[in-house]
Parts: sequence; C-alpha cells; structure tokens
Amino acid sequence: MTPGGGTAQTLRTDELLELRMRALGLAPGGWETAPPEDSGPGSERIAAVARRMLAVQGQDWRSARWALGVRAPGTTMRDVAEAFDAGLIVRSWPMRGTVHVVAAEDIGWMQAATNHRVLAGAAKRRAFLGMSDAALDRLVEVSLRALDEPDGPGEPGEPAGLDRDALAERWTAAGIEWQSSWRYHVIWWLCQNGLAVFGPVGDSGEPRLVRAERWIRAPRELAGDAALGALAARYAAARGPIRDRDLAWWTGLTLAEARVALRVAEESGTLASVRLRDAAGDPVSGAAGALWADPAQLGGAPLGGDPPGDAPSGAGASRTAAGGAAAGWRLLAAFDEHLLGYTDRSAQLDPAHFERIVPGRNGMFLATIVRDGRVVGTWKRLPGKHVRVALSPFPGARANRRALAPALAFWARFHALDGAAFAD
Repeated sequence: MTPGGGTAQTLRTDELLELRMRALGLAPGGWETAPPEDSGPGSERIAAVARRMLAVQGQDWRSARWALGVRAPGTTMRDVAEAFDAGLIVRSWPMRGTVHVVAAEDIGWMQAATNHRVLAGAAKRRAFLGMSDAALDRLVEVSLRALDEPDGPGEPGEPAGLDRDALAERWTAAGIEWQSSWRYHVIWWLCQNGLAVFGPVGDSGEPRLVRAERWIRAPRELAGDAALGALAARYAAARGPIRDRDLAWWTGLTLAEARVALRVAEESGTLASVRLRDAAGDPVSGAAGALWADPAQLGGAPLGGDPPGDAPSGAGASRTAAGGAAAGWRLLAAFDEHLLGYTDRSAQLDPAHFERIVPGRNGMFLATIVRDGRVVGTWKRLPGKHVRVALSPFPGARANRRALAPALAFWARFHALDGAAFAD
C-alpha cells in the first residue's frame, strides 16, 4: 500500500528496464531537463550529467570520462577536463570507500551522511600498514600546508594543485620517513574527511589534489534525515526503480539506514513505492518485489528508441517495435552505473553471464555491449597505431557491427579520434 492508502503501482520486468534506461540517461525521455547539445558549453553539460547521476564510478579515470560523455552527446574529453578545471565537478570518495565523480557542491554533504561507515575501519587499516597516528598527523599537516600554497606548483595561468607524486615529494622534503604503501591511505584520508578533493586536471591528464574549502565555492548544506532522504531520492531518480538493498549497497549505509532514507523520501513525496510483477502478472511478494521510484518517472507516455549518440527526444516520442525506450545498441564504459548502480542487475544482465563482465568476480567490471538495455557482451580498445575495437559477444549472442557503428563513431568523437574500426 502507498502512504496515502492506495495500491502501489506494479511493473513488469521490461517496464522496469525501460524506466531504468531512461533514468540512467541512456534512452530518450528520461532527462527532459538535461541541457541539449546546443544549450551551452560542453563543460556545463558534463557537470549537469554528474549532478543528475549524483555520483559516477570514478576509480578508472578513462572509463569515468566516457560514462559522463555517453550521457552528454556532442561533448569530448576536453569538456570533462574543463568541468574539473572550472570547479564544477570533483573526484573523491563520497561513500563506501570508492572513488566517484560528483558535482562539487554535493561531495561534502554526501560524505557527512556516510562517513561513519567508512571511517570506522581506518585505524585498523593504519595498524596493518604500520602507520602510527602521529605519522598520519604529520603527513596530513605537511600535505595541507603544501595544498595551501596560493598559486600551486604549476606555471602561471595553469590549474593549481598537486598530483600524487608531487605530494609525496613534499613529505620527503619535510623529512618524513614514509612507506609507499601509505600514500593511498593518506590521500584517501584527506579526501574522505573533506580536507581535499581531486579538482583541476594536471599535465598527467588526471585531476590534481586541492584543498576542498578553497576549491568548492558553493557547497550544499544537508544533514540528518534530510540528507538521507536526498540520497535516496536522487539515487533513485538517476537509476530508476530500486530496492532497499540497492540503496544500502550503493551508499555503504546499513539496510536499516537505507530504509530510513527511503521512508523519509517517500513521506516527502520524492519517492513512490512500486511492486514488481512476475511472468504470470502477479506482484512479487516480499523484499524482492518491493521497489521505489521517482514519481515523475512513473506513468509517463511511451518513449522512442533513438539510436546511440542522439540527444534525448523527450517524453512524447513514439515507442519502437523492439524494446521501447530501451531500444538501440550502445558501447558503455567499464564500471558504468548501468550495472554498478544496483545489487540485483537481472533486468539488465543475465546472471549466468556475470563472470564474463567481472572475470573471477574480482570487482573489475569490463566495458559492455548493450542492446535494448540488456548486456550482450563486452568490448575493448586494442593496442596499436590504428584505433580498433574488439567485440566479445556472449555465447549465443551476436554483436551487430552495422547497428553498433553509430555507437563506435560516438565513442571516437568523444575521444577526439580521427576514426575507429571494429577488429576482425
């Protein structure tokens, strides 16, 4: 039952997939408020994607950029760098101890809502590394002093900040005896506690470390239940219908905390409860069938199936015969939220193929070939002078090169490549 006493809306699995695809910005109709191609600088459209997604997996820098670009047609890698340089987006650890790309104004309140979970194990980790609290304090002190230098290490006019190697050089110059295994933990500690973020893009092509309080100009202020409700509402708005366990895993919160977040969002009207239907058309009982979704995404008009690379056409487009809003072929990044955004990914991926996406279940998600919202294989760029992409469809599946050609051209344009071809 809904809070008002009515019966919760029910969804078939194909409807669940369509709602997820348009919420993810991978099908037309879901992002009516997203800036279109001709609406302004590419950096602002990249930032709009990051803001809409709340957080995009960012541990693999190359994949993170394409995860943003695939949702902002007409942009390039340069636009991503400019969004970082302008302070619109940052790279940091907002939750569950994992690097993400987020809108700059969101990183602080997200960490405040989730830090109690990830920081609890920091002392044990330092003990394992052989790092004393005194050593950490000294490393933090020297780091902050270096990051507080007014002009940074670059040439005049270049973005400020320090890369990882330059920061470590400051530790050595200060006479600190540190171990190589400490560096990641110290940088994580600085970022996880809101002291620093990765902001402007340096010569290496990756974001540099800067002081958060100096770099983030207008942080959003949220706390307590309001922050939990915002986490739940914005997460679901960018992922489509989700389960409580999805929210708990994605944020790193406990299941009890996730349920509080969902209740707060539901009571405020920013989420609505939904039930999943089985093949016979009956609502699935228990937690497996309980979903929450953005009310604005429910009950909308049928959506069209624009080809990969086209901008969303709005909620009035007509449904195609094959797959509705989810129709079309796409080449998605490794670690894309299309899969990473959920614990139950069965609407998007046959569980029998999971180990083909995460070989050995080692946590390293491969880049995916997606047809009509479903993963049908993996792909990768091959080394060499010429840009060639190898396709690896699942057994029994087929990768239609002709249908994938627009997706490949879209990817090549984003990466400023003269052209790309599929490998033989």
